Amino acid sequence: MRLRATWLVVLLGLSGRFNATAQTIPETWLSAPPGLAQAQAIEEGASRYGWPDMAAALRSSALAVYARGNLPVAEAWRNVARWAVAWAEPTEDHLERWRAAMKSAGGPAESAEAAEVERPRIEQAVAGAMAAPLRQWVLANPTFSAEYFELESGLDLRPKVYEILSELHGADRSLFATYASLATAIALVYDTRPPPEWPHWQVRAEVLPRRLAKPSEAFAYFVGLDRSAKSLQPLSKLNAAELRFLVDLAVPEEERRWALERVKTPLSKLEATYTDIRYREDRIQQGAYVWPGKDYSLAEILREGGICVDQAYYATQAGKARGVPTLLFSGAGKDGRHAWFGYLGVGKKWKMDAGRYADQRFVTGGAIDPLSWTEISDHEIAFLSEGFRNERNAREAAVHAGFARWRLADGNRTGAEQAARTAVRLERRTLEGWNILLELRAEPGREREAIAYEAAGGLASYPELQARYLAVATDSLRRRGEGARADFEERERIRKFRATRDDLSVQQVAEQMTRARTEQSIEQQIKLYGTLLRQFGRGSGTAMWDEVVLPFLNHLVKKGMLKEARVALRTAREQMAVSPDSQTWTEMATVEARMAAEEKDPTKPTTSP
Repeated sequence: MRLRATWLVVLLGLSGRFNATAQTIPETWLSAPPGLAQAQAIEEGASRYGWPDMAAALRSSALAVYARGNLPVAEAWRNVARWAVAWAEPTEDHLERWRAAMKSAGGPAESAEAAEVERPRIEQAVAGAMAAPLRQWVLANPTFSAEYFELESGLDLRPKVYEILSELHGADRSLFATYASLATAIALVYDTRPPPEWPHWQVRAEVLPRRLAKPSEAFAYFVGLDRSAKSLQPLSKLNAAELRFLVDLAVPEEERRWALERVKTPLSKLEATYTDIRYREDRIQQGAYVWPGKDYSLAEILREGGICVDQAYYATQAGKARGVPTLLFSGAGKDGRHAWFGYLGVGKKWKMDAGRYADQRFVTGGAIDPLSWTEISDHEIAFLSEGFRNERNAREAAVHAGFARWRLADGNRTGAEQAARTAVRLERRTLEGWNILLELRAEPGREREAIAYEAAGGLASYPELQARYLAVATDSLRRRGEGARADFEERERIRKFRATRDDLSVQQVAEQMTRARTEQSIEQQIKLYGTLLRQFGRGSGTAMWDEVVLPFLNHLVKKGMLKEARVALRTAREQMAVSPDSQTWTEMATVEARMAAEEKDPTKPTTSP
């Protein structure tokens, strides 16, 4: 990379000083990953000439190393360039981009608002949020950088992340180095506020404040837990991807101490903590799905008992307090909704179905990813369980995909395709590689469809991903006039997923109904609704009610078609064969009564079911 004519960089021996006599980042730097001398030199260069110029030079040099085939060194220098690019960004530009990303992803509005009033006092560039000693440390630590960038996304508020990392590093550099993965997890989770529905919505805010601890407090707690040998998992040996499900504690310190003293279930039997909470059938019969008491402490839940979501909350929070990463799941089944939990068990193997009811056909279920406070995807949960990302092929594939993205951004389409192809050949689960290949064939056509079918075939073990890429092919078919074939393939997907993934089958039905609203008359929509329920409604359960029936009832009510909405509800009850003693039946009855009352009083404004 040829630098600006106004300044040129060279490393003089190991002194870390620059002068203006060379035209490129010295080749002697690029034969190995960067060390402390290079980090200090880069920092000096940035202080004199600015991070934007350093970022451009480092990025170009990393691309050059990659072209020569030295993958480990290319990865290390790419991450150095990524730090420089991040630090060069003006703060206001970052905040604007971050807000847009949060809005697009459906992230919590409260987090976006917090950025306005709580963002740290920082300099004009994002680099000012990270202390200079830490900047040098991360530049010289390829392992830390690789782990950090594996998790960071556009939903992370970098200034706050850097402020937290700087605080933890400044307090004790040796301790930070030992527990760098823990520090990373805390920084990436604690950069924004959790949403009101975290860790679940069935408890009032005045009973569960939903506040995270101070980052330094959380770090000290978990380090102390690990060093005192009270942690059920060796926290210094877990990676940040795992630890993010540990540090999202909702309970205060006194409850953590209570869990350490009172909950004695070993890691091998941790599932039993779920059933330690007596199930309150009376609350289900009364429809009291929200915690009725004024105290939601772990001790009170154990004393009073609760429903499934309280059992899952107790198990996850007690597990975190004892050093076990956990997730709280909720899903829709045949007759209602249910909550269970997952945890990192013996041998660092994830168990994702603790407390789950197999006979209700609950699918993967939803959980909140504390990195973004949005729902974690099914495939990400599967990838987490498999742990394949630490394998050599997967790591190399991720590097190839990263350089493919850079090449595409530079307009090097041939180079981008070569790198993306290498990525998916090494590891078919490298989604970035498939996405880049599709971006290179953005227009509808047979080549785009071939890539989508290839991706779907390579990801057949992951129904959610298979459905996603098949939908890309279907969309391409429809956009180039093959509507009949597209409709046929869509119906086949619904049938295929019914046996094992009802949620994906229902998702396809919901997409058909959504598309019909813009393409068909209301009469055609009603007809399609009835046809789809007759074909796919029986046994579809709560997911069909939530994603297809209720949205269509709302659609009809908003159009003032109450009579038609009541007919549509009766059709759903008949075709779905809902059990009269189920939660779904109760909800249907409530909606029907509300619509009947409104139909009798035409002067009363209609409301959605």
